[in-house]
Amino acid sequence: MTDPHNEQASAQQRKETLATIRAEGLSGYRWFEDATNDTDIVAIQRTGSGWVVFATDERATPQGRREFTGEEPALENFLSRLRSSNSVAEWREKARRENTPRYFVREVRVDGRLVPARLFRRRETDHGPVDEMLVEVDTWHPDPKGVLDHAIRFPLDSDLEEISVAAAREVFAMVTQREYTPLTRR
Repeated sequence: MTDPHNEQASAQQRKETLATIRAEGLSGYRWFEDATNDTDIVAIQRTGSGWVVFATDERATPQGRREFTGEEPALENFLSRLRSSNSVAEWREKARRENTPRYFVREVRVDGRLVPARLFRRRETDHGPVDEMLVEVDTWHPDPKGVLDHAIRFPLDSDLEEISVAAAREVFAMVTQREYTPLTRR
């Protein structure tokens, strides 16, 4: 037998969760509906034994499936995941709009001083990140060995250091003059 008080509380909690989603402008979710063909969404569904919350990837494959016996923790997990998903999407969109590249430098010791030896950059495009390395004044080539991607994913295993746009300009000037000195900016 179903407890009418619990049903009212559950209905109220669903209503509050939806109000929060609307108030925060969150998107990319499926609310108690089939999500088998949807990509990059967060879903909550009712099952025979409770509730399930999961996300889908770019191939609509469910990821991070969590099952709950109570509706309240399922709704909390759903809302938390949805906020995170929207935050990441917002960050990616901002980086794409601003199209501000990130710069990374490899330095070597010459005459006891650390000087730039290679400059890499990562640009965001509509199709994802593009990693390049500076080979000549204003000439960038793709990073064929994935050195930069590896450095970003495993920073403790890398000899690259991320630097500011101002420090990258300093390296550009050194390449133009063909005179390499220690960076004064980071």
